[in-house]
Amino acid sequence: MMKPNLRHLSAAIAATIALAQPQIALAQQCVDQDDVADATVYAMPLLASAFTGKCSDKLAADGFMMTSGDAFVARYAELQDQKWAGAYRLLLSFAAEGKGGGPMAEMMANLPEESVRPFVDAIIEQKVADEIKVKDCAKIERGIEMLAPLPPENMGGLLAFIMDMSGVDKPSLCAYEPK
Repeated sequence: MMKPNLRHLSAAIAATIALAQPQIALAQQCVDQDDVADATVYAMPLLASAFTGKCSDKLAADGFMMTSGDAFVARYAELQDQKWAGAYRLLLSFAAEGKGGGPMAEMMANLPEESVRPFVDAIIEQKVADEIKVKDCAKIERGIEMLAPLPPENMGGLLAFIMDMSGVDKPSLCAYEPK
């Protein structure tokens, strides 16, 4: 039952990741699980905005997003600045592997991170909104409500863990290193 929601969340995170990593990481063959976790936390307000924008006509007035959505999103929004660096590294690694490959990643790595951020945010939100099927709005809201009690850091770590345990290879995750 959770699979559609997890698939949508994974697709949303993949969209988040599909854009841009500092030059050191361009040579890296895997992405750090901490960067996946950071990108998840960073992107959550953008994902929620895309979701509510696409599904606003389908959300019940007494449903989770209408009654608790702002509080849910605020916990993630508070951490966005702190999580941007990891999200940016992850995005750059995807840019290095995507269409245009190295030149796109190099161009992004040469721009000031903060000047790229508004464009990244807009692209993430638009791509996620494009992927959401209106028929899935209630299912997605149910998934968000089930995940809402998790602290943002745990949500990011959980996604990295699920990707690692399920053998996701795009992106290829670096081996987990206990701290």
